[in-house]
Amino acid sequence: MGSRRLDSREEEINNAPKEAWVKLDFKLIDWSYMDFSSTFRVDTSVHTIKEVIKKWHGGKIATLTVCKGSYQEMNELRHDQLTLEKCGIKGVSDKDNAPAVTLYYDFKIDGCSEPDPILLC
Repeated sequence: MGSRRLDSREEEINNAPKEAWVKLDFKLIDWSYMDFSSTFRVDTSVHTIKEVIKKWHGGKIATLTVCKGSYQEMNELRHDQLTLEKCGIKGVSDKDNAPAVTLYYDFKIDGCSEPDPILLC
């Protein structure tokens, strides 16, 4: 028996991109006790990532800044509709061996315009 030729539909299925995963290490810039990690697909939006951070802190966040690699303005993930992949974060198909990427973040608490003197001690 000879080898059969793949039809265009089978080729499309075989060449379809596989799910790609990345492990995100979240680091609050001024308090390491709140650091955490989680694994996401690279097609996850920046908005979803920000919602995860807000939930981690109880949802009382007014403004949130997230940066990739280091906490600098040029590394800020500003566009909530973009995916992690479109922000330059690459993943792998093996979720258990997903590469780690560090996201640094800072926020202002909702309803708190002045720094809390107790927290500054």
